[in-house]
Amino acid sequence: MKALRTIAERQVEVLDLPVPKPEPGEVVIEMKATGICGSDLHPYRRPTKWHLEGFISGHEPSGVIAEVGAGVEGWRVGDRVVPYFRRVCGQCYECRANRQNLCTNRRTSYGHQGCDGSHTELMRVEARYLMRLPDHLSFLDGAILACQGGTAYAPLARMGVSGRDVLVVSGLGPVGLLSVIFAKPMGATIVGIDPSAGRRELAKKLGAAVTLDPTAGDVGEQLRQHFPDGADKLTETSGASPAHQVIGDLLKPLGTAAIVGLGNPTFQMPMRHLAMRELTVFGSSIYPNVQFDEMTEFIKRHDVKLESIVSHQLPLEEGPEAYRIAADANSGKVCFSFN
Repeated sequence: MKALRTIAERQVEVLDLPVPKPEPGEVVIEMKATGICGSDLHPYRRPTKWHLEGFISGHEPSGVIAEVGAGVEGWRVGDRVVPYFRRVCGQCYECRANRQNLCTNRRTSYGHQGCDGSHTELMRVEARYLMRLPDHLSFLDGAILACQGGTAYAPLARMGVSGRDVLVVSGLGPVGLLSVIFAKPMGATIVGIDPSAGRRELAKKLGAAVTLDPTAGDVGEQLRQHFPDGADKLTETSGASPAHQVIGDLLKPLGTAAIVGLGNPTFQMPMRHLAMRELTVFGSSIYPNVQFDEMTEFIKRHDVKLESIVSHQLPLEEGPEAYRIAADANSGKVCFSFN
């Protein structure tokens, strides 16, 4: 079978590997679609020894069960599934409270640090991480929801985004664009911020009322030309330090910001903005797998077109080119498709 792995800085290798067999409690999934996430690009741009251990990349799987291992109940060959990529202990308080994304004893996630992921034709997965993909969603939809779709949706739901809000979406990569298409049916007036003209234009097509270029001057002043009081809520998806610094310039007093992007290992913003405006700032880490059904129902009810954020679909054999496009940060989401 074909598979991908990162072998050096900005180098992806196409492999020919043996077909995996499921261990007890596992299934093998025939991949139908999978995407490139921003966290796949971190080791691609700046690999560490953890990232170069010879494992298959990718953690946005969507496909059908091809083989079922011993002891697996409730699943059969042909079932349409999306595996939850974050492997958890299942025993800690957060897991037992259905907040598996916050597991305090997390195991290595699929597609990270030695654990094979989804950039492959066949993926071995523990059955307890399977989520059922409804018939009204495509496999491409499933791949989008596997990580980035839920990463966008969860903080918007936590903030209670509604028609009362001016919402800033800071960073218009795939997670930011997904935030736009989820926030639109929630009723928010959306302001998108990104230095890429192409991404700003795509955000407008997807529902942003206004887009701003942070390289064109003070972004807070740009926002107040349209909304003099500032924004009610903000979701920061880029992880860029300059974007963190201006959160207080964009929000009204008592505003709320969700920090989603992981592009920088530290978070800093001026204390005078945080304290004097009494802002609420919280972090958000993907989504609990119990929220998957809520998201799929929201998509059905509001006819959300997840595929509208996808700009490129390539075969797995073109993995190096797919990664190059994704890393250039000028496109929508880049995904792999399978025959």
